[in-house]
Amino acid sequence: MSEPIQLMHIFRSGAGFVRSQALALISRLSRRRFHTTVAGELDARAKRRLAMSRARWVQMALPTDIHPLRQIGTARRLARLLSTQDTALVHAHGFQAAFTALLARRHLANGPVVICSPYGLPGLVQRSGLARQSVITAARWVMREADVMVVQSDHEALQLGSLAPGKLDNLHVVPEGVVLEDLREDFEPGAKRRLVGLDPMAAIVGVMAPPEGTGVTGFLEAARSVMALRPNVEFVSIGHGAKTEHFVEVAHQLGLSGCMVFLGERADIVEIIASLNALVIPADYPGSRRYAVHALANNIPLIVAEHGGLPDVVSEIKHARAVPQDDVAGLEKAMAEFLDTVPVRDSDELFDDELGFSHRELLVSGTVIDFDTVGLDPVPGGELSEEQDAIQRTIERFSMQQMARHFTHLYTQVATKQATVAESTG
Repeated sequence: MSEPIQLMHIFRSGAGFVRSQALALISRLSRRRFHTTVAGELDARAKRRLAMSRARWVQMALPTDIHPLRQIGTARRLARLLSTQDTALVHAHGFQAAFTALLARRHLANGPVVICSPYGLPGLVQRSGLARQSVITAARWVMREADVMVVQSDHEALQLGSLAPGKLDNLHVVPEGVVLEDLREDFEPGAKRRLVGLDPMAAIVGVMAPPEGTGVTGFLEAARSVMALRPNVEFVSIGHGAKTEHFVEVAHQLGLSGCMVFLGERADIVEIIASLNALVIPADYPGSRRYAVHALANNIPLIVAEHGGLPDVVSEIKHARAVPQDDVAGLEKAMAEFLDTVPVRDSDELFDDELGFSHRELLVSGTVIDFDTVGLDPVPGGELSEEQDAIQRTIERFSMQQMARHFTHLYTQVATKQATVAESTG
């Protein structure tokens, strides 16, 4: 197809992970191949990023439930927008966005192709009875009517299969894209630890707390056993589900108050991860792969929940373990295995009296500089070890560039097919 494809993305700005995935994807799409418009509830930050990507945007309130009148009214407004933009393809991020897009298409004679990225099951946890069944019915309708359903893992595909039994012929798997953030040149693990209230000389285990806090209690129970035999260990809880009164109280009851720091959602999470001796992700949730990939990229041993899509991230990595969710004994064993390789406080390898700082505070560059060469050009390093090679393959598989390549191919494929069908029927 020589003309650019008219592409529209629909998402709600309130869904942080979904918004980040969509905006990062849009920024990597070729402007020669796609003319992109975004519709939805867009905050100032999202509008700035879209402006940088030269994408058009339309502010539009999207329903947060399946209330008939709100859905029909929004669908009619969206149908007029799709017709005005001559949209060929809609990428709806989330079940709600897809539900609205598919309703809008019913108002058009020649509606666009609709691709749905559901990002897991619809919100069923807080619902029961008739409301729950209504959400399930609407989600099943979306899965039938969408031209393509794009999931981020085989586990998510199984989740959708449990929602709507039977073969889904329109299913595609595109792994989650991670934007790898480089550490600042002046980054110091010890300085970061002091900044957030951790002992620079301790062995630190971090836990990424899922939004609902799934698996955190099991982690805290395992942490108590780990601490009992290793007094030079501290723990830090990071993320949306971290800073809650409930988990602070549980930690206090378990005797972890003096060696546990609770942090919420922070802009420097990647630096905190790079300051750890091990990272635990106790449950699979949207966005968790970002933290797993950053841990691997910084050579941080990783422990993930065995249930979900996270084991796929660490399948080739030796310094990683998959443990059943809420398996306290398994978590304790995995943490102990990694921590027992960390020097204790009084080790000469950990602290240099003459230099006055910990060797773990030094950021060792991966680039070798030949000082006999004019210009200080980097000297190509040796071959990667088997572990380093496995990490590099994992980073590439879950990179945002790879995700953009997958979607570029998918968009082109379905738009070309749609154009061929339109020509044959015209």
